[in-house]
Amino acid sequence: MNKLMSLIAFCFPGILFAQENLSYERKMSAYTDSVSKKFGVIFNIPDKFTDLNIFYIPWKVRMDDAKYIGSVYGPIFLSNDKQCILMYPAQPWYVSKEDREIYIKTAAINDIMNNTTTSVESQGTMNNSFPRSQITAEIKTALGLYYGYGHPLNNDSARMDFNGYVTIVAGKKAREMFNADSIYIYDIPGGDSVCFLDESLEKMRKDIYLYCTGLFIIKKDRGTIDIKLLFTKEGKKREDEYINLLSKQIWYDDNFKHE
Repeated sequence: MNKLMSLIAFCFPGILFAQENLSYERKMSAYTDSVSKKFGVIFNIPDKFTDLNIFYIPWKVRMDDAKYIGSVYGPIFLSNDKQCILMYPAQPWYVSKEDREIYIKTAAINDIMNNTTTSVESQGTMNNSFPRSQITAEIKTALGLYYGYGHPLNNDSARMDFNGYVTIVAGKKAREMFNADSIYIYDIPGGDSVCFLDESLEKMRKDIYLYCTGLFIIKKDRGTIDIKLLFTKEGKKREDEYINLLSKQIWYDDNFKHE
């Protein structure tokens, strides 16, 4: 994969940010080694899931070309009962000091070209604000209220009750499951209309996996882990069971520090 192809855009309100660290081979062992070294997070394959050996798959909240909110996933797994598709992030989301400097330079060029002024958040603020910003963007996109940063069709006056959509698990349970500070769990409205930008996966998903659940695992000053689970009608009834299978299969290493 060349450098240009490895620039994967993560979109959320206020920032269109590129991370270019996706350079591991398309196999689980290479993935786990890469994210462990770069982010201090250990990933394993949960029990009762089969590795599909699929990586670097773009996913969107809606197929509409004008709505670009989504992310990139892989490895991707299928439950042995075929009721759940589990999507690990291509990598955790983390803005380093170097990343922020690149963004500042890019924003400055855009401001000159468009005669605008972009305010740039601190590194810590960018990392801490990402989960809520991304979740809000995904839900508002699904509701038809949001297309992307600065898009003229955005319904900026519409309010979304974040806590009405998102269940936040913090404290002891988050630590026991993932050595994390908190877990955000939410349904994407109209989950049958999310889409893979991959023909074979989309054919597998369409009309069968009708529900989409987002799971953000968060630890202060560390990379955010963005997971998606797609369910059949039967699988959705057992959502808690599938989520609990993730416990201790994803783990933050306390000894790791970002450079």
